[in-house]
Amino acid sequence: MGRSVRERPGRRAVGHQGGGERMDTPVTRLIAEYLASVPAKSRPAYKRVLGLWLKWCSDNRLNVLQIRRFHIDAYRVWRIERLGKQPATVASELVPICCFYEYLWQEQYIERNPAEHVKRPKLRRWSDGSWLPQEQAAPFLDLAEADRRAFVGAACCLLLLNGLRASEPLKLDISDYYRVGDTPVVHVNRKFDWMQEVGLSERAAKAVERAIGERRKGPLLVWRGKRVTYPQLVSVVTSLGEKVGSARRITPHSLRRSFATTARSQRVPDREIMASGGWSTREMLDRYDMNRLAVENAASVAVAESLKKQNKEETS
Repeated sequence: MGRSVRERPGRRAVGHQGGGERMDTPVTRLIAEYLASVPAKSRPAYKRVLGLWLKWCSDNRLNVLQIRRFHIDAYRVWRIERLGKQPATVASELVPICCFYEYLWQEQYIERNPAEHVKRPKLRRWSDGSWLPQEQAAPFLDLAEADRRAFVGAACCLLLLNGLRASEPLKLDISDYYRVGDTPVVHVNRKFDWMQEVGLSERAAKAVERAIGERRKGPLLVWRGKRVTYPQLVSVVTSLGEKVGSARRITPHSLRRSFATTARSQRVPDREIMASGGWSTREMLDRYDMNRLAVENAASVAVAESLKKQNKEETS
C-alpha cells in the first residue's frame, strides 16, 4: 500500500516508525488534536467510537494512517452483519471516524481523505417511537399537574407543551425562569451549547412557579432537596403513560414527539414548532409526524368515502 503521509517542513511525517518510534503515540496525539475541535458534549462519545475503530484496525494489522475507503466499508459491514448492530447505530459511529480522517486531510497529515466517499447505512425517513394522541395527552398533563411532587407537573409541561429535550428542563436553575415583558420564559441550554429563551404558556408557567415555591436559587426541578435526575424523570413519565392507557411505553422523548405531532395537527407553522423545540430543520418534524398521519389515515378515509360515493352513484 502506498505511503499516504505528507512530510511537514522541519518534522518527520506522523506515522513514521523509524528509530523505534511507536505508532500508537502519534495516532493518540492526532486523536487528541481532533477531539479538541469537537463540542464538549460529543467528545466522550467520539473518543469511545474512535477507540473501537483503533482496536479493529489493530486486530486486523492496519496502519490507521494508511486506511483506504474499503477498510471503513469493511468495518461498517462487520459492525452490522457480524455484530448485529443497528444501521442507525453504525451510521452515527461512522460520523466521528469519517470526520477524523477529514480533519487529518485538512491539516495535511494525510494526502487523501479515505472517508470522503464512504456510504453510510440507509436510514428510515420516519420514526416509530411512541407518542400521545390528544385524547391521552390531556389527561396525562392533568395527572402530572395533580401529582404531589411539584417537579412532575413542571417537567411534563415543559416537555409536552414546549417540546424541550429531556436534558433541558433538568439543567434549568431558578434563575433561568423569568418574564420578558408579560411573557414567561425559560433560558434553555440547547443541544450543541447554544442558549435560547423559550416562551411558556401561562399553564406551564404556573407549573414552573409551583415547582420553585419559595426558593430563590438552585435547581428549578428538585425532589427531596436534590436536582431531579434523568432516571427519576423517566420513571415518572412512564408511570403516567401507563395510567392514561397508552399501549406503548411513554418516555420523556415521547412527550417531545407528542408536542410536535399535536402542534402539526393544529396547523401551527413549522417555524414556530421548530423554535420552541429547538429543531434546526423540518426533517425531524416530518419523521415524528409520519406515524400520526398513518394512524389517523385521512387518506384511507377519503378513499373509502370516495368509493362509497361512487357505488351510490352507480346504483342510483
